[in-house]
Amino acid sequence: MRKSRIPRQLVNKIAAHIISHYLPPGKDYNLAIYFVNRAEMICLNKRFFNRKYATDVIAAPIETTSSLPVVMLGEVFICVDTALDQAREYQHSYPAEIALLVTHGILHLLGYSDIKTSDKKIMQREESKILTKLRIN
Repeated sequence: MRKSRIPRQLVNKIAAHIISHYLPPGKDYNLAIYFVNRAEMICLNKRFFNRKYATDVIAAPIETTSSLPVVMLGEVFICVDTALDQAREYQHSYPAEIALLVTHGILHLLGYSDIKTSDKKIMQREESKILTKLRIN
């Protein structure tokens, strides 16, 4: 993995914003966000989807019907190598790319999909709304 600092404050800010604006109050919501290299992402993709390549983000929601006040939303895996490549390709900063991938992954945990074109447009609108609200370009 190439050396890149993870903008942890930014990640926490995005997660807190989405949780407070998209989920009902009265519970503590938890999620795990992992930053992995390309080889690890290939292994995860193989395990979860039987695909032999790296993607930028994988979200693994946790299905629970617990009445406990703590809810585990799931796990988000972000490939740092792919984030660096995409930041260069799309000509924006590495923190901006991480912000987009974190937002994208958390929205997946909340049930947003990007399989169909119509769903992808809805998800992209939400991503843009969140990043604009947080003043992340």
